[in-house]
Amino acid sequence: MYDVVVVGQGLTGLLSAIYAKQQNKKVALVAKGTGKNQQSTGLMDLLPGSTKGLAEWLKYFDFINQDKIMIKHGINHFKSLMDQGSYPYLGEIENPVPIVTASGHVKYTALYPKSVTPIIEGGCVVVVGFHEMIDFQPQFMKGNLLTARPMLTVETMKVKLGASSQRTMTQLDAARLLDQKEVRERVINQIKEKLNECKLSKVDMFIFPSALGIQNWQETLGQFRTELHAEITEAPGLPPNASAVRFDEILRRMATRLGVRFYLDAEVIGCKLRAERLTQISVRSNHRLSQIKGNHFVLATGGALGGGLEVTTTNIKETALQLPVDHNGAFIKKPINVYPVGAALGKNVCSHGITGGIYSIVSSYSTNLQIQKIEQNGGLQHA
Repeated sequence: MYDVVVVGQGLTGLLSAIYAKQQNKKVALVAKGTGKNQQSTGLMDLLPGSTKGLAEWLKYFDFINQDKIMIKHGINHFKSLMDQGSYPYLGEIENPVPIVTASGHVKYTALYPKSVTPIIEGGCVVVVGFHEMIDFQPQFMKGNLLTARPMLTVETMKVKLGASSQRTMTQLDAARLLDQKEVRERVINQIKEKLNECKLSKVDMFIFPSALGIQNWQETLGQFRTELHAEITEAPGLPPNASAVRFDEILRRMATRLGVRFYLDAEVIGCKLRAERLTQISVRSNHRLSQIKGNHFVLATGGALGGGLEVTTTNIKETALQLPVDHNGAFIKKPINVYPVGAALGKNVCSHGITGGIYSIVSSYSTNLQIQKIEQNGGLQHA
């Protein structure tokens, strides 16, 4: 019997499991897929695809003034968690900052990993690409960046990582190479040579693809800053982004070390209800059937893009527990011990199909507080 059973291992699922385990709960995490973390940028936006700020975000998600303290605590708890994982997140939700993407467009985000630095308004920036990669094109990026930041001087260059591959090299491949000191030194030397050729004596910022190491990203970032004498930033783009892969791997390691029991490649194929409570779920993995009992069930299965909701020509279906939902994917009726989080709450909490990282963080934290409160008040029988 588990205290908390989490279904889904995206951002909301992993955070929900970690937060419950931090409260000394016995926690299981059940996941059919890998989650969407590694397909993201690793940036935590307020409203995806929007430049709106905190006030609009609060209104969009129907938060009230009393929620502001909980939201602040939730964000601080997340940042503290990432500090513990040695992958610090910077920024404040009250003041989103401009980040340059791999396409050269500038977007505003609330929280960002230390490998990302807000784009400057003016000065000289150099966009550095790698010959072995085709999905990061400095010249293309330059045009869009100058449109967004006309006061910048933008130069571009490509250098060689010094490795060959049987397939097209991705940002993740480049990141693993840059974990090696000799590869970093080779790249830095080429950059210095090209700067001399261009007679560039003062550079304010270098922009790289999201590929500055995986395990040794701090060494990579520090070495580049020290030897190139400028600010360094990754520009997240199409997946896989090293910024997102680091983030996902760190959350998984933290959950594992805390003692979360993972049921992976596991599909929920049934559930048992008693009165108004869910008592267990039936899970199939590798042709093996397991019955997982729990006191509380957190549904972190995502929305339509995550597979938690299936949109048909006539209606929307909830895919994990087969519970009834309305035309927006919001639950019509659910057991009292089932807690949808993030995009699993339906289309009303999604912008451009996703919720944004900040809502996922706050939703996971809020649900953990809700479960704590129920337990402190004597459990579900008194809820």
